[in-house]
Amino acid sequence: MTKPRSIDQHRRFFAVLAAIHSHWPEKHPFQPDSAEHLRAWLLVKAKHCVINTYYMNEDASEAAKLLPIITATMLRKHCWCRARGNELHVCVPLSISIHGPDSIGHTEFCKINDDVDDVIRAETGLDPDQLLREKDKAA
Repeated sequence: MTKPRSIDQHRRFFAVLAAIHSHWPEKHPFQPDSAEHLRAWLLVKAKHCVINTYYMNEDASEAAKLLPIITATMLRKHCWCRARGNELHVCVPLSISIHGPDSIGHTEFCKINDDVDDVIRAETGLDPDQLLREKDKAA
């Protein structure tokens, strides 16, 4: 049996997400459409995702351009694709649910949380904890 995740831990993750979404660099190559889009991207960058590989009869680069749009529109899920010759790699973020069949425990969530914080630092140069402190001062 695994230790359940705390509500405080869950709230911190989403507070960091809201803070970084409002401070996301305008010149960053990835520009999220929403906090949910950013969350999905951060989870994929932190390797909390599944990567499905599909083999095409020809160069997969055209499918790699279209599949994320189709997936986001039809399934309301974000994914990122990359083509490598005739291989199409589809990266889909995994759930970080606190309840239900896909829920994850405390230890796994701590690792994901640390990995996402590392991605934020590497991609933006911003410190998640500092963003939270500034948010608390402003409140």
